[in-house]
Amino acid sequence: MRAYDKDIMVSAKDNFAVMIDYAVTWCGMDLRAFYNRFLGSGIDIAFGEGHPKFTLGMSGIELAGRVMENTGGEIPLDGSYTFPWEDSSYYWTGWALCQYQWYKGSSFASIDRNGLPIEKVHELFHPLHEADITKVFDVFDTYYRPRALSLKACRKNAGFTQETLAGRSGVSLRMIRAYEQGTQDLARAEASTFLRLSQALGCPPDRLVVY
Repeated sequence: MRAYDKDIMVSAKDNFAVMIDYAVTWCGMDLRAFYNRFLGSGIDIAFGEGHPKFTLGMSGIELAGRVMENTGGEIPLDGSYTFPWEDSSYYWTGWALCQYQWYKGSSFASIDRNGLPIEKVHELFHPLHEADITKVFDVFDTYYRPRALSLKACRKNAGFTQETLAGRSGVSLRMIRAYEQGTQDLARAEASTFLRLSQALGCPPDRLVVY
């Protein structure tokens, strides 16, 4: 299920694309280094869920600055940045990746960790940058292979929403979402977290780990 309307995505993808292009092309950051910061900033989750503060309320330059601020770094907010009207491989990378994340309804972290890292998206610029977006999605689908999440499967088998599970287990809704989306590794959680979730779901703790 997509987290926000297509009309919002039209603007969001341009902001996301400028964020990537500004950080890498204009400010000279390494693509992977900046994207790791993005994935650790909390903005990745909020943006993927369609939070208007990030999808619409900030420019791409401001997003780049907030990513750096949230991860203990800084980046100049240069108003002389020129919007890349000409094809930019990094702008296209952000533009295509943002639309794919919206289309799949998966987290940015899940896409990155399960076969389609941002470097691969950038690598596909030359064969795909003039292709229709549906063709781009078809190619991306050949790389992205999300793993099944057993916590989500157990929750659905129990007939619980995420909110219900949070209330019954005492594990925060934010963490349950993060475990199911793969942005947090449940295998590294404290034993008490496993126990509370398994008791709430009525299943053995070892069934909750990503497989």
